[in-house]
Amino acid sequence: MVRQCRTLIRGAAMLSIDPDIGDLPCGDILIVDDRIAEIAPSISADDAEIVDASGMIASSGFVDTHRHTWQTQLKGVAIDWSLFDYVCLMRSMYSVCYNAEDAYLGNYAGSLEAINAGITCLADHSHLQISEAHSDGLVQGMEDSGIRGILCYGVYRNPKYVPGDALTEQIIAGDVAGPLEDFQKCNAQRIREKFFPSNDGRLQFGIASSEFTVATDPQSMIDEVRWSRTLEPAWISMHVGFGVNENFRVVPTLHQQGLMNDDLLLVHGSFLTDGDLALVRDFGGALSTTPETELQMGMGYPVLERAAACGMMPSLGIDIASNFAGDMSAQMRLMLQTMRFRHYETANAGLPVASRYAARNMLEFATLGGARAMGLDGYTGSLTPGKKADIILPDTKSVNMSPVADPVAALVFYADVADINSVWIDGVARKRHGRLTGVDWKAVRGNLEKSRDRIMHGYSKISEDVVRQAWSPHWGVGLTTPTIGPAS
Repeated sequence: MVRQCRTLIRGAAMLSIDPDIGDLPCGDILIVDDRIAEIAPSISADDAEIVDASGMIASSGFVDTHRHTWQTQLKGVAIDWSLFDYVCLMRSMYSVCYNAEDAYLGNYAGSLEAINAGITCLADHSHLQISEAHSDGLVQGMEDSGIRGILCYGVYRNPKYVPGDALTEQIIAGDVAGPLEDFQKCNAQRIREKFFPSNDGRLQFGIASSEFTVATDPQSMIDEVRWSRTLEPAWISMHVGFGVNENFRVVPTLHQQGLMNDDLLLVHGSFLTDGDLALVRDFGGALSTTPETELQMGMGYPVLERAAACGMMPSLGIDIASNFAGDMSAQMRLMLQTMRFRHYETANAGLPVASRYAARNMLEFATLGGARAMGLDGYTGSLTPGKKADIILPDTKSVNMSPVADPVAALVFYADVADINSVWIDGVARKRHGRLTGVDWKAVRGNLEKSRDRIMHGYSKISEDVVRQAWSPHWGVGLTTPTIGPAS
């Protein structure tokens, strides 16, 4: 008989996110193997490992429904960029400087960063599928971290040059939309068969669409969605409705073709109409809002509140690892305060007297909303007996957290990454006492720095001027004078 692994988390202030359980000012959680077995004010389990959670909050782990994790070793390079800068510099220059080892390390360290921040489930919109070795590294890095999630294989047409090559517009951006390449079809099939024999593992297979096809070429988008479903992905992640040269409306087009389904995770969507949102809702699709990128890069006012108002449960994503810390509390605060400002700005004459949105809503979107968006709410997203043991323990004893009057306020408005004391995923302790378990972070950090330096060296060999000139006509703008990045 196999002995069960039993862990008892004792004495935490509990935010279950489960309406049938509610909040407990002080309660216990029993983990048996990979599942939550019991939640109660007090549990007796003499044979279990006891975790003293007094002074801590117990919550389901956060769920990040949209991140480009491969960019982890480029933290900070994009902080002043527009969306045009991002396409030119990240997608057309930095990306070609990655080798397969860099791809592995970006996804491995980026997933560890997520776990460290209390994110237990991650949708990786993975558009660095340059070669078979890159693709294998991206999957393996995410797998080795221990995170739960979906690796959405990106079919975006990455540039096919190496740093130092002579460049032309065609090489850089001449074929951004159109039919899928044979390499991407074959490689996606290979990845599906090699790493994802089923859709019930801790890590699942998805597809990330080519956003320029989605924005400009309806027939290729239709064909791409149909092909994607031949691989039976857990989810199809699509950048939509962010106002960039969009020559047709994606959601009505999919609907007209009979392609709306509950496997669609639409990302950004600021320019989706209320009718579009209603169609997504009616077909069981989902929405990921990434407030920080959408506000910085001019993608439009975040659609989260309109989506919630039409009956959807939105979710939140961190998005660009080269631009923002993987801190879900920061995204919750930013989104909530931006919405409150908009309410006050449009209030009738006189001082505003009420806030429409409660902080608890954001906590639900960052946990259960994310799990539902990824089709995983039967497994995670709330502290519910029978669900997977994806649990975080933020510590409230820090200077910034003490004293706690309201656990929701503490988690949404006061907590930061350093306050995440412990993280369990699938019942396995991935962080304890403020440190990642089983990880030699000093060695990982050293490898990240070497990778960063190698990528930067390659980047210095590429002409930013030429890349910007190549992208300008596709963007519908005149030549943009470069102001960021190395001298050409």
